[in-house]
Amino acid sequence: LWIWIISLALIAGSGWTRPALAQTPTAYVRGILDQVMGLQNDPAQSAQARSQAIHKIIERNFDFGLMAKDSLGPAYERLSGGQRQEFTQTFSYLFQDSYARLVLNFLKKENIQYGRELPEGEKARVDTAIVRTNENIPVTYLMHTAPQGWILYDVMVDGVSILQNYKTQFAQVIHTKSFEFLLNKMQEQRRAIQ
Repeated sequence: LWIWIISLALIAGSGWTRPALAQTPTAYVRGILDQVMGLQNDPAQSAQARSQAIHKIIERNFDFGLMAKDSLGPAYERLSGGQRQEFTQTFSYLFQDSYARLVLNFLKKENIQYGRELPEGEKARVDTAIVRTNENIPVTYLMHTAPQGWILYDVMVDGVSILQNYKTQFAQVIHTKSFEFLLNKMQEQRRAIQ
């Protein structure tokens, strides 16, 4: 749970707008974290305003199409166009809601160290660490290029990939139940929080 809270909180702060591609991946991540911490530490912002701003940040800066497709693995290819769209919308909504809540409850002022930047063609990874008195938590941001600039698609916290966690959980449900069962459960969860 601790790993999830950190990763969800940090991913959520993905900037108000996507930066120009000319910006380095490290500068992009630094901008993300600076903006989120600025938002979280602004006494003029109400809890509702913070929540709305964080939802917008997440919506604009994550590649939900890619994340939804990757999270289902081979099962995605067997879906109809309508099923893919429905799953992506539901996945996106639940992701945004959980990340917004965790950012509001967890991320305040953090000491972030920036490490290696590894460009790999149209992809890049940026290694960072959250440094606290009694712990040093490695966090790696994975992104790729889009027409608007960099966009995030995964984060690894202490070596654990959020996207891989989704893949594992969804594959288990689909194997033991069905895709329809998974989607119904996700839609029930969405209705419960709207």
